[in-house]
Amino acid sequence: MNALRIAHLGFLCAWGGVLLTEFIIESLGEDDVSLAHAARLHFWIDLLAEVPLVLAVLVTGGLLLAEIWPPTGLHLVKVACALVAIGMNLYCSAIVVVRYRQRGDAAAVRRWGRHVRLSVLGVPFGAVAAYIGLVYFT
Repeated sequence: MNALRIAHLGFLCAWGGVLLTEFIIESLGEDDVSLAHAARLHFWIDLLAEVPLVLAVLVTGGLLLAEIWPPTGLHLVKVACALVAIGMNLYCSAIVVVRYRQRGDAAAVRRWGRHVRLSVLGVPFGAVAAYIGLVYFT
């Protein structure tokens, strides 16, 4: 396995760890104080760790795709699934910013929190992309 693949896998693993951390933070409580705390923590985690990791995954994934150009059908399925997962994650990051800006309004934090939880819909797509990558392309 070359250095670019190792870097890509490392960024993916780190991103997965960040997602798990955020899931735990979002699940800690339903009272207004817990939700406001989750809004602050999730914002800073996104800003300092998650968005840079997603960008690193996109760059290394793009470079890996360029190495094998033109891609096979299976590569295209993997890339499509990965892009759906990344798109859902970026949607979530945008919602996290909106929620953070409204963190003084408990009703808004609760409402935007529902949108944050909807981003879990990207997980199956990420799992398919990871499976294809690990089974067929490592």
